[in-house]
Parts: sequence; structure tokens; C-alpha cells
Amino acid sequence: MNIPKHIDELEYKVIGICYDIHNDLGPGFPEEYYQKALEYEFTARSVAFEPQKPIQVFYKDIQVGLNYLDFVIEDELILEIKSAKFLDNIHRFQVFKYFAASDYNFALLVNFGQEKMKYEKLIPPVKIQKVKQQRESRD
Repeated sequence: MNIPKHIDELEYKVIGICYDIHNDLGPGFPEEYYQKALEYEFTARSVAFEPQKPIQVFYKDIQVGLNYLDFVIEDELILEIKSAKFLDNIHRFQVFKYFAASDYNFALLVNFGQEKMKYEKLIPPVKIQKVKQQRESRD
């Protein structure tokens, strides 16, 4: 999956904001602190965002679950934030679960917990892309 230029530019902008916050606050605070700082900076920099966006999970026609995305930026990019010693597959699988349950195809996974902020750009794995295509063809 190719990343469109406007998504790449949006990711760059969001990563810059995250670095600014990390440089100011430092590492290791609870995620909620970074969440509030991001909400402040997104507002100050006129970045459209939705915090704690609920995503319903369906099996056939019934809702079986509900997930909350940390942020959806410009209605196109998931921003999942962590404050952990390191990013691992559990964090990546959480984002993959969000891809499977939503129409979003681009995400940033950002870790404020380390001395140097780390991030990963994620797209849905091929298996999730195929499932989404099958679901769309049924609808």
C-alpha cells in the first residue's frame, strides 16, 4: 500500500508535534499527560483531531465490542500513544485491531516512555486489507 503524499505530510507534522512535547515534558509520564499536551498542541496549531474516538466492532449485524482510538487526526490518521519502556508486538497488534475494526489505513504508534521518543508508521497487514475488501464487497 502506497502512502499518499498528504498522509506522509500529516505524519511528519504530527511527529514534529510529538517531538516538541517529548522534548518539553521528557519521558516516562503517564499517557494521559501526553494526551492532554497533544490536545493542546493540536488545537494551538490548527490540526483537526478527535480524541478517544469510539470504534464499534461488529460480528455480522451485532456489536460485540467497542474500542477507543487515542486520536484520529484530520479524519485519516490514527495516532496511538504509549509511555512504555519500549514498543513491542502487543502495541502493534492493538493498532492492527483498530485497522480491522475501522476504515482507517494509516497510523502512527508513538512511545513517549523512552529517553528518546520512538515512533512507527503502520499500515494494515495484507491479511487485514483482504478482510476489509471482502467485507466491503458484501456490503
